[in-house]
Amino acid sequence: MSEHLLSGAVSRNIAAVRDLAAQVRSGRSRIDRITDAISGFVGSHRFLVAQVVVVGVWVGINAVPGIGHIDPFPFEFLNFVLAVEAIVLSTVVLMAQNRQGRESAEQAELHLQIGLLAEQETTKMLEMLREIHTKLGLGAAAKDPELREMIQTTQVELIADELKRSRTEEEPSSEPGPA
Repeated sequence: MSEHLLSGAVSRNIAAVRDLAAQVRSGRSRIDRITDAISGFVGSHRFLVAQVVVVGVWVGINAVPGIGHIDPFPFEFLNFVLAVEAIVLSTVVLMAQNRQGRESAEQAELHLQIGLLAEQETTKMLEMLREIHTKLGLGAAAKDPELREMIQTTQVELIADELKRSRTEEEPSSEPGPA
């Protein structure tokens, strides 16, 4: 039902974004898919419940008097297993986060390129509109200082430098102040 409300361009854009995401997913290595699956499971309620049940059963079996204990209190083997598990799982999660970070950086670069292209197209349209306005004898637009400023080519490097400068001005100084 909602398909009929969307324009063809919007539908094509949705399909293009979906195809791009599928292409990124299909380009992942086997180890990336494995680490994503493990990270997904480890970050779930099912894993938490399973972990609590396994540890509870282990402690229960090894704490009951009169039964031959595999790992008597203070459960050194259990501590060893949990420590190794923590190391392995933290490494797997970091691997998944690193891959996600790379994908995010690529996506941000794509967004920047699309934004710059849109800015260039908008600037060109403003130039054309100003020319049309001038040819029709409506000269006020040609004198508009805001329009002249908008028509200027965006200098990405200058904007990036200004952003860096403003961030450093906002960051609190780590040097101790006067006492």
